[in-house]
Amino acid sequence: MMKRLNELTLQHHFHNLGNAFYTEHQPQGLQQPRLVRTNRAAAEWIGLDPTEFTTDLFLQVFSGNTLLPGMQPLAQDYAGHQFGNFNPFLGDGRALLLAEVVTPTGTMDVYLKGAGKTAYARNADGRAGLRECLHEFDTTEQLAALGVPTTRCLCVVAGSQQVYRGGFESAAIVTRIAPSHVRFGTFENYFFQKNTTALRQLADHVIACHYADCVANGDYAGFFREVVVRTAHLIAHWQAVGFVHGVMNTDNQSILGITLDVGVSAFNPKRDPDVTSHPDDEHHRYAFGQQPVVGLWNCNVLARALSPLITTAQLRAALQEYEPAYLRYHAQLV
Repeated sequence: MMKRLNELTLQHHFHNLGNAFYTEHQPQGLQQPRLVRTNRAAAEWIGLDPTEFTTDLFLQVFSGNTLLPGMQPLAQDYAGHQFGNFNPFLGDGRALLLAEVVTPTGTMDVYLKGAGKTAYARNADGRAGLRECLHEFDTTEQLAALGVPTTRCLCVVAGSQQVYRGGFESAAIVTRIAPSHVRFGTFENYFFQKNTTALRQLADHVIACHYADCVANGDYAGFFREVVVRTAHLIAHWQAVGFVHGVMNTDNQSILGITLDVGVSAFNPKRDPDVTSHPDDEHHRYAFGQQPVVGLWNCNVLARALSPLITTAQLRAALQEYEPAYLRYHAQLV
């Protein structure tokens, strides 16, 4: 049964981890907001009645101008390897987790992207341009239509403010829906801080919420093995449909094996292995033909981050499953 917006049941599993994992932050709303794009399928995914799109409450919540009772917005903290180099100072610079919505198939994160400058923004303005938001909306819908695991976008809202992105355009907020926004880089954050307690706490959280088969006895090795296989399957699917992610940094690699952060992505119908979609990728690190290799490289980085919890032999055994899992799944898709 579909619900009104103010009838959704909200939870806060990630918030309950404690402030070592995030910084609380209030959205900075858009002035004179207008609804540009809505997604009926994403609304139904979280049990929201699509007729809510026409309400002022919907517009005000997803333009960042108001919160539903019980929402506790936060910016997640994480690190990551960017173009092969470790950066400990990342995190959600312009995105906020509002809450987790309870659905019949599990909880879903509701995230505002472009909701203003957070503690992790550094020199950025914390905003998103309308073109970027529409690109994310359209790309994730194309991926979903092709059966590729991906985040979805509930809506895009534009405001009267302007941002400069190679030219002036309307500032906008895209609302992203996903089971989790935890990344490989989230685990790296606590490994490089030498905070094994937080690392274990994060692993327990992800396992409890998303890897039910690994809950018993704290099966960290089984959890990592499943992440490796899911990552291999995800990238096999990208290659099969000709998708170029463009920025396969470890802070953009989902711990659930779903497509995350598609801001500069593109489709490559000819499957040209040299195609890149990031304008700064001069060395073609993230070219289409390199994506399977980078996926394994990222899994190796995650293995290092999880090494305080899992033996070297178990990590190696899991990593050895990547290539056969990739090849088998790719063969099924093409």
